[in-house]
Amino acid sequence: MRDADTPPQEPDDRHQNLDGHTARQRARAIRAAVIEVHARVREWRSQPGWQNTPANVHRYETTVNVFRAVESMPEPDSAVAVAQLVEAVRPLLTEWRPGRPGPEQQIFVAVERLRRSLPR
Repeated sequence: MRDADTPPQEPDDRHQNLDGHTARQRARAIRAAVIEVHARVREWRSQPGWQNTPANVHRYETTVNVFRAVESMPEPDSAVAVAQLVEAVRPLLTEWRPGRPGPEQQIFVAVERLRRSLPR
């Protein structure tokens, strides 16, 4: 576990150069990143140090709602459909930011992987 002054480790993104990939390949990468964020948030939520504050509950619920929305979307087969997927995950990008201590650092790392899987 890190303290608040220790920055998160940079994600290993060797496999994330998705320029030129098909819509389905890009969607798979985005979905995999969302699954990782969801897993990290669930881990954070299940830890004994979880604080049931309104802000934490909001961030948890936002993550669960994005995960469910992405899971319910059909497999994208076009750039337009990928753009809709990107819009669905956008709340995760704004909700999770660096600088939060402890297990939230791992959530931020997962969100950075998600950010890097998105079209530029």
